[in-house]
Amino acid sequence: MKKTLTTLFALLLGLPLFAQQGEGAFLNVNSDPAGCWVRVDSLLVGKTPLINYSLAPGEYSIQVYPPQTGIWNLQEKSFLVNVAAGETSELNCDFSRPVFINSLPYGANIYQDTSLVGITPVSLSFESYAEKELRVEKKGYITQSLVLKDPKAVLIRMEKDASYVEEEKKPQLLGVIPKRHLKSKFSLLALSVASHWAAFHFKNVADSNFDQYQLAGDPASRDRLFDKTRRYDRLSEISLGVSYASLVGLVYMVIWK
Repeated sequence: MKKTLTTLFALLLGLPLFAQQGEGAFLNVNSDPAGCWVRVDSLLVGKTPLINYSLAPGEYSIQVYPPQTGIWNLQEKSFLVNVAAGETSELNCDFSRPVFINSLPYGANIYQDTSLVGITPVSLSFESYAEKELRVEKKGYITQSLVLKDPKAVLIRMEKDASYVEEEKKPQLLGVIPKRHLKSKFSLLALSVASHWAAFHFKNVADSNFDQYQLAGDPASRDRLFDKTRRYDRLSEISLGVSYASLVGLVYMVIWK
C-alpha cells in the first residue's frame, strides 16, 4: 500500500512537467541554399535545415545568414516569428545566387545607365539587375550591351576597337622627368642655379662693403661704401628672385608639360 501511494505521488508531481512539455513550441527553418546560419534572439543555434528546434511560446527575432559571403548575398535576412504553444512554426528563407560576370580581357567596367556597378570579374545580384540593360566598357575595345535573362555565369569576349589610338607615352628622364622640352628644362635649371649663386656672391660683396663702411672714418669713403652696399644688396635680391622664378617654371614644365 505504501509503495502504491509513493508511485501515485510521483505521478502527480510529474503531471505539471508533462503539461509544460506538452505546451512547448517548435521552430523549423529551411533555406535555399541549405547550410545557412540561424540565430534566435542573437543566439547562434545551428544551420539550416533546422528541424523541431524547441522554444518557449512567444515572439522571437530570427536572423538567417548566407553560407558564404562574397558568393551569396552579403546581407542577412531577419524575421519576427511568433511561435504558439503546441505548434510548429515554419520559416523559409531563400538567397538568390548572384550572377558571375567576367570578360576577356578582364578589368572591364560594367554600367547600369550612368552608374558603375562593378569591374570584371564581378558578381551581381540577379534580382537587382534581371532584365536590365548593362553596358560593358574597356578602353581600346568596343562597348557591348548585356541583359541578364537568368542567373547563369556570363563571359564577355571583348573585341578590339580598330579606331582606337593609344595615347603616346612620354619618355622619362631618369624615370622621373619626361624628355619632352628637355632643352627648356635644362635651361631653366641652369638659370636657377646660376642666379642663386649670383645672389649669394652679391650678398657677400654687400656684406664686405658694409664692414668697410663701419670702419671708415672719411665721410666721402663712408658714402661711397654705403652706396655700394645698397647696390649689391639690390643685385642679390634681383638674382634671388630670378632663381625662384626659373625654379617655379622648371617645376611647372616637369609636372604639367
